Amino acid sequence: MTTEIDPTWTTEELSSIREGLLIAADRLRAELLVLGNASAQAVSASTLEVLHDDLDVATHRAELLQDAVQAENTAAILAQTEHVLDRLDQGLYGRCEQCSASIARPRLEAFPRATLCITCVA
Repeated sequence: MTTEIDPTWTTEELSSIREGLLIAADRLRAELLVLGNASAQAVSASTLEVLHDDLDVATHRAELLQDAVQAENTAAILAQTEHVLDRLDQGLYGRCEQCSASIARPRLEAFPRATLCITCVA
């Protein structure tokens, strides 16, 4: 782990940020497990046998698509959270990935997974 830390963050603050990110990552992993289990059950042969008409089938497919989109979004947020944890380990938390400028503290307080400054986001 690199010891180079942005002087605007104390060690205690960074520990608190890390803890929050770790809790969020655990929650996201659990959510992905639930979504995966629900999707597997929804696709089971017995479920498809219960569907009798086109409207039932269309509704079922729409629900499967919604679950797939939710799982994809959750996986993306998890990947972003893990990426920020890696940056924190490298002593790069609060540094813009694109221009290396500091990311404004209020932005990081509002969105701890931010990896770009406002200028580079725009």
